[in-house]
Amino acid sequence: GVNEFVGYDNTTYNSKILALLDENFKEVTSLEKGSSGWVMLDKTPFYATSGGQNGDVGALEDNEHIAIISETTKFHGLNLSKVNVENSTINQGEEVEAVVVNRYEIAKHHSATHLLQSALKIVLGETVAQAGSLNDDKRLRFDFTYPKAMTKDEIEEVEEVVNTMVTRNIQGSVEELPIDEAKKKGAIAMFGEKYGDTVRVVEFGDVSVEFCGGTHVRNTNDIGSFYITKESGVSAGVRRIEAVCGNSAISYAKSCIKKYEDVQAEVKNNNVLVGIKKSKDQIKELKKELDEAQNSSSAPIRE
Repeated sequence: GVNEFVGYDNTTYNSKILALLDENFKEVTSLEKGSSGWVMLDKTPFYATSGGQNGDVGALEDNEHIAIISETTKFHGLNLSKVNVENSTINQGEEVEAVVVNRYEIAKHHSATHLLQSALKIVLGETVAQAGSLNDDKRLRFDFTYPKAMTKDEIEEVEEVVNTMVTRNIQGSVEELPIDEAKKKGAIAMFGEKYGDTVRVVEFGDVSVEFCGGTHVRNTNDIGSFYITKESGVSAGVRRIEAVCGNSAISYAKSCIKKYEDVQAEVKNNNVLVGIKKSKDQIKELKKELDEAQNSSSAPIRE
């Protein structure tokens, strides 16, 4: 299990292959080059898909790069990673180096989801409750209870509140607490999750306290910038926000700038709005001239 802040720590373990399964989940002693299956390690750095967070990907290595981990999932409480064998056979009992490669960007999006929930409560009111979430290394999706579509101003305000939290450099903390104590701290439970007597609580200063078993950044500043890309309805009384942060936020900002530059080139005007208004005025004038020409040509000819 992963119990630390990650993105910095616990991304490489020296592990032993306890069990191998083929694609049909039949136990085997080895997987040949070019084949796929599932691996169970005695200790694993790979976080399994849980609580809306996608599982880790990475690699198993020894002297040479041998196998790619493409997903990690829990089956009957066991953490198994899907393995694609690249260039040499892997065997049960073999010692390997297990390396996580995508976790830091996932951690950014997961932490941003916690901040987003707090921001929504600030802007829309405390009655907002999580109704599902999904985050991976490229985006986050957050479903919440709210009776109507958010206004443009509300969306902008939520985005601004999250970015303010990010730039405040709020230190995170993770601790295992008895569930009653966690509830006293005001920790928010995740939608649809079942909890035991002891829970893992992820806290970002005075802005967010949640029950969470997932991977997070150590400091809100690590999230980078945060952009809401879409707000939509899922069902009656449930809204959805999609957003990006970290490297995805950089890509999103660059794509927005590129679109603006393309429009600028198309309308041939440095001030795009002036250029578009000019084109609309020209279209209006041409339509007027066309209507006048059609009206004069269809007028009855007098003898």
